[in-house]
Amino acid sequence: MRTGKTTPTSDAAGVSGDLFPVTPQDTAQLAPLQVIRTETVLSKLPIHNLAKTGSFEIQIIRKNDRGEVELRWEVSYSSRYGPPRQLAYKIDTIVVNRRIDELGRPVPRVIRLGSLRDIARELGLGGDTNNARKALRQNAFTGIAARLTYRGTDGSERKVEADFTRYNVIFAGEKLPDGRSADCVYLILNDPYLEVLNSAPMRPLNYEYLKILTPAAQRFYEIVSYKMFAALKHQHPQARLAYSDFCTCSAVQRYFDYDHFKKQMYKIHKPHLDSGYLARIAYEQTMDGAGNPDWMMLYQPGPRAVAEFNTFQKRAGAAAMLPAVEDPPPSDPDVQITTIRDVPAEGLEQELVRRGVSVDQARKLLLKTVPGQLVAEQISWGDRLVRENRGRIYNPPGFYIYLIRENVLPPNDFLAEHNRTEAPQTTPSANGADPQLTHAYEEYRREEIQHYIDIHYPPEKYEEAISHLEKRVQKQYRSAALWRAENLREVAEGLLRQEVAGLIPFVSFDDFTGRFPQ
Repeated sequence: MRTGKTTPTSDAAGVSGDLFPVTPQDTAQLAPLQVIRTETVLSKLPIHNLAKTGSFEIQIIRKNDRGEVELRWEVSYSSRYGPPRQLAYKIDTIVVNRRIDELGRPVPRVIRLGSLRDIARELGLGGDTNNARKALRQNAFTGIAARLTYRGTDGSERKVEADFTRYNVIFAGEKLPDGRSADCVYLILNDPYLEVLNSAPMRPLNYEYLKILTPAAQRFYEIVSYKMFAALKHQHPQARLAYSDFCTCSAVQRYFDYDHFKKQMYKIHKPHLDSGYLARIAYEQTMDGAGNPDWMMLYQPGPRAVAEFNTFQKRAGAAAMLPAVEDPPPSDPDVQITTIRDVPAEGLEQELVRRGVSVDQARKLLLKTVPGQLVAEQISWGDRLVRENRGRIYNPPGFYIYLIRENVLPPNDFLAEHNRTEAPQTTPSANGADPQLTHAYEEYRREEIQHYIDIHYPPEKYEEAISHLEKRVQKQYRSAALWRAENLREVAEGLLRQEVAGLIPFVSFDDFTGRFPQ
């Protein structure tokens, strides 16, 4: 059981269980990533009060099925200096964590932060050293009573069971542990905190992105990044975060009615939508363990999130997963993805990877295609469907895989337009065939399929078959219920054309081309 002591500002209100999509604006060019690595144990739990005013008690107690306390986290503040708020949070996450990361592991007990003026400038405070001094004291005098377990980098189970402060602060002119007079601001790390820093796993964050965010939006980024990284690693279409969990881990006011919840999270989500970290947001109504109204927040990763994942994976020596590109700007040659007719297999593999399919998946998928399959056309058709259903196809990489795996045949009018806008090559293709004869054979197959449908599927039977196939698509892709009706029908008709193709004894390509003298 978990309890978070907060004071709700309104009573619970009934809200429907529908999804509430938020459509993001197109994102600007991403800034270069500057990675900072932070520990993954204490950073998950709240220390700072991110509200500008008002009191907020942080007390988290979680019990297991046997009623035993498996997590206790209580934070108390100095009555003289007050609770650490937004500036104290920025000092910890932007200044202190940066210095710790730069020192590497093992972390020394004594850490040099720099002068108060340097710290103030780093936080954008100008020459306001008094507020920086006060925020440092707020952090230093904040007490934590903790009981928790975690898995260390060596695989062993470790415990934190202590009442402690994380560090002491030494200002210029005060004495350091070795008796020297401090020339600037130093931190003296206390044992429980130091042990976690030296034994807990680390996780990467984008330091430059952290710096530009407001405290609440920054805290959201720190929390949701765990979920986002896991979703991208395991190729899930969405990251999921319960609103109640976010409030508990962020020490922000929790609301129990939809209107207040929506307004609160809109302000927190907006910079991440604008920056491209999030591509789409949806909410599902649910309840927490105590029966209070809650919302599951669903996040589709945006290009910034995918770019971060790629960077972090590459630095870790793992295979990167590249972003699925939706409606790229024509002026950007690096993401132009429409002209892909008659490219060799390795080129098709690259095209799929550029749309978010992993290298291994793309390779296996292409090995299973049938001779003469219109893979390039299926990818281009998929591009159009993704653009027209922007935000409604939750997992574009999986959608491309589906079109190719099921060999869903694009519409005849799309193929005709595709052939007109992308001029056929005049040199032999990868298999040595004349491209013009290849396209003629494709046209022959399309005509035979349409002829079979015209004969064997009168209007009533045709509509019945399409309705059945639409339900099949919606079962395979739950988000298909949100697609444009005409696009859902298009995919269903493509499935029908593929089924019909399996019933027709086509003339072989060699026999077909034998009709045309060289």
